[in-house]
Amino acid sequence: MPSLPTRTLFTQLVDDAAVFPPGNFSLSEAIERRSARRGTPASDFVGPLLLPPPLIDEALEDHSGLVIGVIGRRETPIAEVVAAAGDVADAAGHALAGVEVAAVDGWEQVLDLSVPVAVEVSAGAAGRVLLPDLAEHDGQVVAKLRTGSTPTNAVPSTADTAAFITECVQLGLAFKLTGGLHRAIAHTADDEEQFGFLGILLAVHSALLGDDVAAALTDRDEASIGSAVRALSEADAVNVRNVFTSFGCCDVLDPIRDLAALGLI
Repeated sequence: MPSLPTRTLFTQLVDDAAVFPPGNFSLSEAIERRSARRGTPASDFVGPLLLPPPLIDEALEDHSGLVIGVIGRRETPIAEVVAAAGDVADAAGHALAGVEVAAVDGWEQVLDLSVPVAVEVSAGAAGRVLLPDLAEHDGQVVAKLRTGSTPTNAVPSTADTAAFITECVQLGLAFKLTGGLHRAIAHTADDEEQFGFLGILLAVHSALLGDDVAAALTDRDEASIGSAVRALSEADAVNVRNVFTSFGCCDVLDPIRDLAALGLI
């Protein structure tokens, strides 16, 4: 069990996106992996199982006791997300953790589910212009930013990511991230500059203090990052996690192993 404040920083920080790329685990494999972690220290760090609407029926029929987040991508009709989320909410023995949708026409339909909603915006000014509207939903809505590359989108720039974090903090809007955050420390992989999730946590702390957000995102010094994390107070940790709620990861053990290697858990 991690000590405070790291327990507050890391508890349920990593959402289980095992069935999504690049992991692409089958539903049965994803659930077997969750079952194997149950009761172990690793389970403290992991949030809900993220599933697309086409997998919901199988999950509800063949398994029990699941905490599920329903994920709609840009091409997923909002009606399918609403129907799948409703099925989870109505299923005995399961729990609906929330829904995630892209910022497309009609996304507001999911608000009627009265569960947490994450709305994915694009990186850059075009995405940030939507943030004030998301902030108006009394805490039900968080912003979502994709920090990993896809066939159609590159990893967002440091400047755009820093601006997104700063804007969310200024608006009092929480956010989650998805993609590319398997590692704790910023690094280069496949010729792309990747953020580290500890850098994100510390960038949020910097934004709350009015300090340099971009510097925290690009720092690769393990010793200084570890020291900065350990220096956070319990109140700091609470404030950071009130902003940065979680990130999706297809192999949740990767970030947990990094934390252990750094001596933070």
